[in-house]
Amino acid sequence: MQVINMGELDNNFRTKWAKGSLWEMAKHAQVITLIGAGGKTTCLQILTQEIHAAGYPVIATTTTKVYPDNQARPWRHANPPPFKSQGIYFWYTGEEQGSGKWLGNSPSMVDKAVWRDGENLISHENGSAYRRYWIIEGDGARERRLKCWASHEPQIPRSSDCGVLILDGRLWGQELKDEDIHRSEYCPYLVHSQFTEENAWRYLGKSPVFYPQYQHLAWVIFFNIPRRPVHGLSIQAESSEGAYFSGLSVPEPEVLLDALYRKGAEEMRFKGEAKPRSLRLAAGDAKGGELQWFDLW
Repeated sequence: MQVINMGELDNNFRTKWAKGSLWEMAKHAQVITLIGAGGKTTCLQILTQEIHAAGYPVIATTTTKVYPDNQARPWRHANPPPFKSQGIYFWYTGEEQGSGKWLGNSPSMVDKAVWRDGENLISHENGSAYRRYWIIEGDGARERRLKCWASHEPQIPRSSDCGVLILDGRLWGQELKDEDIHRSEYCPYLVHSQFTEENAWRYLGKSPVFYPQYQHLAWVIFFNIPRRPVHGLSIQAESSEGAYFSGLSVPEPEVLLDALYRKGAEEMRFKGEAKPRSLRLAAGDAKGGELQWFDLW
């Protein structure tokens, strides 16, 4: 991981920016839960592949429902894959009629599986002992670009070490439309407003990142900014639910993060103790392999 010293910023705050992969961004955490919109499934697949490439077994699962993952070995069962299983598995319990989506486990069932893992250690080829890794999708967003939460959401297992809130970074500077947001009724102040640092921090301050029950997590807020079309489609064509961006200008990660840092440093002065144990802000193309981030604390 390359560390870039960006020097002094306003209000006597000092930060170090870093570059690296998605797993580095998530602090190589043992149990990572992804929430939000605009790239959860992509991030889950990339994380599992990166962990597997490092020589570790990894289990992917969901506490909601997801479309089938063709990059993992499916494991439809009430219990997780056998402890000594190698490679990438996706653990689910059934299929939804009609959509074919895989149905996941309750957070408590995931917790039991993760805690059982803690009772057993695997020997790595380098001689060290370790537990297998878990990547969990803990939110549904119906392929929208931004997610707001009902009272029963998200579904994050207590055993999670790191939570990653994902947003579509291409929304930055754009006027938000109702169709961009899943459950927009829970954040009406965003609709028809410009998504800049002011509204972004209003949104983030009301997000699960600051819910009391999740303050034991190390949190990462990730603005995913795809640089390349998917499957040969234009950005407009790959947009779903009728949401598209007219005259879209893709933001530079450095510009977005700098604006978030300056506003975030100001916002955190008034948060007191109501904040997670750590908070990292990140941006970049999840598929591009190199992301940028800094730790607000």
